Amino acid sequence: MAGAEAVSARYAIGVGGRRGVDAIALAALARDAAARCGVGVEGAEVAALAGRADEAEFRAAAKLLGARLVLLPLESLRAREAELLTRSPRVEAMFGVGSLVEALALAAAGEGSRLLAPRFSTERLACAIAEAQEGGRV
Repeated sequence: MAGAEAVSARYAIGVGGRRGVDAIALAALARDAAARCGVGVEGAEVAALAGRADEAEFRAAAKLLGARLVLLPLESLRAREAELLTRSPRVEAMFGVGSLVEALALAAAGEGSRLLAPRFSTERLACAIAEAQEGGRV
């Protein structure tokens, strides 16, 4: 994609990490991933697993990004399994999907969405970005 563009809600960023994630580090990873994909993050949706609702760090990271946090149930991620670009045997054993953050991004971006790149990760954090289908929802 060409240079960074202002993002409406046509992008969704799936985020995840080990317990006790650092909100600043998670926001920095999402910004870096977006820059590598040639998009911005302001106005995007940040999607995390519903089971992480008690972790304020995900809300804080979304706020740092100027994005809205959505929490999705694991069941909604499994429908996008065939579209994932990466697979982690450990994540698959834990959650039943090959890449939790890729599935989160796709599920949040809605039907017909597509991943912009394979997931981006560090030792403790991961994120992926999906683009909604033209005229679709995020």
